Amino acid sequence: MTFSKECQEYHLTPNGWVEGSFKGDTLGSGATKEIAAPDDRVLTIFCYDERPSLHSKPFYHDKVVWEIADKAVISQLQISFGKKPDWFGYKKMKK
Repeated sequence: MTFSKECQEYHLTPNGWVEGSFKGDTLGSGATKEIAAPDDRVLTIFCYDERPSLHSKPFYHDKVVWEIADKAVISQLQISFGKKPDWFGYKKMKK
């Protein structure tokens, strides 16, 4: 059993990256914040923060879970707003 697993959704839209729903189970808290996906999203990424045990280092990773078929639109918006959202896990992954 995982000690902690949290998931933050991010959606890429014509206005930039938008934070979506959050699901977490730190110490069994079951914290959840449901936010509907924007109608104009072109890409959705789930960003995970997992800890297998109390004394282990966090494991940060992400997964594309939804995208439109037109990759050129996605690429253009990523050029304008960044390839990935401003999520703390990306900063931690680089260390």
